[in-house]
Amino acid sequence: MKSKIVSYIIFVLLVSCTHHNNKTQDRKGRSIYTMRQVEYKRFPLDENTTQNTNYTQMCIINGKVCFSLFNPAKYNILVYDFDAETLIDSIQLFKEGPDNVGNAAQGFLICSIDSIYVYDQWLGMIYQVNHKGNVVKKIDIGKKIVQSNIDCTIAPVIFPQTNSPIDIVNGNLILQGMSGNIRDCERPVCTTTLLYNFKNDVVSLINPYPEIYGEHKNIREKWGTFSYRQTHYTLDKKRTKMIVDFPADDCIIIYDLKTGGYERIFAGYSVKDVIKVADIKTRASIDEQYYGQTQYVGIYYDEYNDLYYRLVLHPLNDYDLSNRETLAKKASVIILDSNFRKVGEYDVPERLQGRYAKTFVSKDGLHINCLSEDDDYLKFITLNPVKL
Repeated sequence: MKSKIVSYIIFVLLVSCTHHNNKTQDRKGRSIYTMRQVEYKRFPLDENTTQNTNYTQMCIINGKVCFSLFNPAKYNILVYDFDAETLIDSIQLFKEGPDNVGNAAQGFLICSIDSIYVYDQWLGMIYQVNHKGNVVKKIDIGKKIVQSNIDCTIAPVIFPQTNSPIDIVNGNLILQGMSGNIRDCERPVCTTTLLYNFKNDVVSLINPYPEIYGEHKNIREKWGTFSYRQTHYTLDKKRTKMIVDFPADDCIIIYDLKTGGYERIFAGYSVKDVIKVADIKTRASIDEQYYGQTQYVGIYYDEYNDLYYRLVLHPLNDYDLSNRETLAKKASVIILDSNFRKVGEYDVPERLQGRYAKTFVSKDGLHINCLSEDDDYLKFITLNPVKL
């Protein structure tokens, strides 16, 4: 079936941020909350599992709060008792045979222990598997997309991560990613979210890049792949709105999944951002863009405190590409209330070394993956919100 194209998509590229206090120069907001760091969260790893897992998910299995992760080495999903921090289960995935889920699994969604969705990024396929890894259903997402030649709404390259998870809302599968191939399109609009409706077998392409990214035909050439093109989101309390985080934008975009309406709201750091397009996409310019500039790298809803946390990385003034220790960036957490008003800010004491995509929220707080000195554990900084 043809893709459902959003007719108002160009408008969102032009609209400016809304500031709740109507003072565009005021980046600080209200100082109601801060964060405090508590004990690290650690999950044990065996000899066949490394810290470099590319996807994690919090889930409820048989009434128990669980933490799960994908293990590329054994091509399986490991399930932990979250509170006890112990391994309790694993789901084996297959690369060959009738139950193969492709060779490039990137992201999963555990709905129940016998209903797990896995995305293969090379084939663009969604597989539903049971606890034994048997394939129950296949969906060829790529074949659901039809694009015109001139005025093109470009489907995203899907790349699920912990901060851009696979999810299902009201019969719609959410797949998040980055700008795709514009082919011969003359006036492309690059979207970042693909919605697949199970009942109607229809794909919708939503959440285009904001104005700061410039002409969409140049996005792939002017912005780093995972530093700025890859986008992130969370859902609100009622799971009726997507809150979308674009790394180059100090605003967040609120997309109403029921009405299709957009709103852009300021949610930036108190110090003005250092963000600009690269003159040309060379390795040197993209390295400079990443290490020398601000990036917003995730937005997370805390259902236990009814708050949102936006993670931002700050520019490095002095770094050496040959010295890994100099490449770790300072980070801060921007705190928003349930109405997306800025109510606090917190500077994370530790520098982050590229593991921030595996950030998630639990009843214990905001957990940010960090490098563990002990390869036998996956380690997370844990932060709790505190009222001032």
